[in-house]
Amino acid sequence: MNPKAGLYAAAFVLFVSFVAFGRHVSRRPLGTLDARAAHLRARGVPVALAFTASGRMKALLALYVAIIISYYLAHLPVWIPIVLACSQGVSQMILEMLKLFFKRVRPDYWIVGLDAGHSYPSGHAATAVTTFCAWALVVAVSAMPPYVKYALVVVLALWAAGVAWSRLALGAHYLSDVIGGLMFGCAWLCALVALLLRTSAVK
Repeated sequence: MNPKAGLYAAAFVLFVSFVAFGRHVSRRPLGTLDARAAHLRARGVPVALAFTASGRMKALLALYVAIIISYYLAHLPVWIPIVLACSQGVSQMILEMLKLFFKRVRPDYWIVGLDAGHSYPSGHAATAVTTFCAWALVVAVSAMPPYVKYALVVVLALWAAGVAWSRLALGAHYLSDVIGGLMFGCAWLCALVALLLRTSAVK
């Protein structure tokens, strides 16, 4: 199986699993998985708030504008941040529509604030993959010095984990919501990479 076919297959399996898992958790009482994750609530709230803020639209928009400008000034291929910015925006729009399909009610033990909309899947968890893990991939295949590359990949991976964890710490989502968001994000990223591999931009 060539890489493109493998990525498309992975995207398909992940998306089907995401839908099946969502239907399962959304139509049944709170399960053992979510109940056991309750101990993560109210842990490191100030840090969780920072991670959550980094996954919101305003922060992501500012991040992508800064990256696009930096790429332009450094004479790097500007299409990379533009494609990833568009990918992030489209994936979140689709995610919001999918939330209306699952219609899972959010937890009632919020720590700070209250987000509108349904609970499954976690949009922040999906963003952790479609933005922060996506940039980790970009860095991993870049021509940066190895020590800089490895350090940035680790930071981005840890940041992605922090964004996903923050939704549990703030009581904004169930663990199954976060898992669903991660599955959707991974499916989306696999499909995006496969699509880019089909273009002349990525050899």
